[in-house]
Amino acid sequence: MIEIYLLEALCALHDYGTLSSAAEQLHISQPALSRSMRKLEGLFGVGLFERTKNRITLNDTGKMAAAMARRVLESEEDMIMAVRNYDSSLHTISAGYCTPGPMMEMPLHLSRLYPKMKVSSEMEDEKKLIQGLKNGKYGFIILSASYEDEDTFSILCGTEALYFSLIHAHPAALFKEQGLTFSQMNGETFVMVGEIGIWRDLTMKMMPDSQFVLQDSLESLSAVINASTLPAFATDLTIRLFRSREDSGRVFIKILDPEATLHYHCAILKKNRERYARLINFFENI
Repeated sequence: MIEIYLLEALCALHDYGTLSSAAEQLHISQPALSRSMRKLEGLFGVGLFERTKNRITLNDTGKMAAAMARRVLESEEDMIMAVRNYDSSLHTISAGYCTPGPMMEMPLHLSRLYPKMKVSSEMEDEKKLIQGLKNGKYGFIILSASYEDEDTFSILCGTEALYFSLIHAHPAALFKEQGLTFSQMNGETFVMVGEIGIWRDLTMKMMPDSQFVLQDSLESLSAVINASTLPAFATDLTIRLFRSREDSGRVFIKILDPEATLHYHCAILKKNRERYARLINFFENI
């Protein structure tokens, strides 16, 4: 049986080219690395290196062995991650979100549906969310569109509509009842938190002539909004969670473009349908 440290040493020698560089990266001595390589050759029963007086290099067989060793090490990492994710799933519901709104609201429902479980939430790019669902990092994910394949199903789980947040003195505040389009506000300078998932790309795409003053956190965004006359954004969900329509000296005007309303879908692996039956039933009845 080939020990993992031998494969790591082989890959290091392939990557760094010399015994001295590879040994330095592995934090071992050159003689120790040389002994490991001789042991590996003995286990394979073939030569892996070209040796000269002052140098050792991989031959073609050694390069092939290094490529296979790398795949074995990657498989080991995948195994470790899978075991850790599975153990975590026994005690924690891990959810991934494409925007912050559902991430703020959903833990309240999860704590009621699964009172004995811890809840972990994370916002990420949708491609990474799907990858995380597949490898067990997330128990379910919230996406901006339906996603289904042979392993996955999804269910509509809510909507969120984007609003402009304007001071009452702003000329466009007169459109409170009628609503506004992205094009009507294109060219204005907005203050916006940087980490808002797909909302950020959407607003920048729909208003290409606008400038966006990005803030690091919701706390800094709130401070700037309260001290500034710059337009900002809110959603019906965040308005409901954190403020009424009449407070903070701001008026909230719905954006009329269809792109400004997201229809969220919860994606779950089919093998976990029973595990998340309560959550599925909750979504089917809202």
